[in-house]
Amino acid sequence: MNFIRTIFILAAAVLCFSADFVNVKGIGEGAGESDALIAAKRNALENSVGVFLSSKQIAENYVMISDNIISKSNGFIKKYSVNETAKTEAGTVRVTITADITDVVDQLVQDEMALKLLLTEMKLPSFAVRIYDKNGKKDDKAETSVKKYLIEKGMKLKNIKSEVTDPDSLKKRGIDFVLEGNTDYEFISLENTYNIKSMKSLQITINLELTDCKTSEIVSTHSVAGKKAHISETTAKEIALQQIGPQVAAYIINQAVKLWSNKLSGN
Repeated sequence: MNFIRTIFILAAAVLCFSADFVNVKGIGEGAGESDALIAAKRNALENSVGVFLSSKQIAENYVMISDNIISKSNGFIKKYSVNETAKTEAGTVRVTITADITDVVDQLVQDEMALKLLLTEMKLPSFAVRIYDKNGKKDDKAETSVKKYLIEKGMKLKNIKSEVTDPDSLKKRGIDFVLEGNTDYEFISLENTYNIKSMKSLQITINLELTDCKTSEIVSTHSVAGKKAHISETTAKEIALQQIGPQVAAYIINQAVKLWSNKLSGN
């Protein structure tokens, strides 16, 4: 019942909110003008996200939602104009701007809020991540790329001891869901293409599935492939994982959210 009431409040607030984020004021200070401008843009985004959250009257409970959005501020300013640049008594520079914020922020806030509400209703379940390469060795870099995404989404993570394998044993150790799978890497020489002997193209695939440790049910599964050219195999792997690790994790969590939402609402 609490979940249904919460979703009703959220839906009503979204329907009632239609701000365009136009002419949002931002003020920032920094050692120089460029630093102050960056701070002013961030402040403008903080103000627009704050308006959105305040319209839902639950901002105080979801501070992390604002933090997650604002941490990605660079791409959300459509245009801006500098209204004033001045020196402060402390010797720093203060910049005041007026900015138009992309309405993508609207949807991002809704998505972040929906996930937070859902996880709260599920009493903040614990997640674990376990990924191996094709040789059966633990792939720490792949795990890190996925864990980083989950942490940014506010999920509670726990480590798995290597000897623990079955879902029932994981549940007894306080882990509710395990996200596990494997990676496959293949390096192809690009010497003929770039005329650089050490240049290689990394072909990478991550296969993951999310399992409910209580029921052993596979909640969601997904596979993402990518590639990256670089003279360093290690650097190519790190860059590729930073891109596709969050992609595969995001798809799986989004699918899981749909399933969990339907279960909690009785559908």
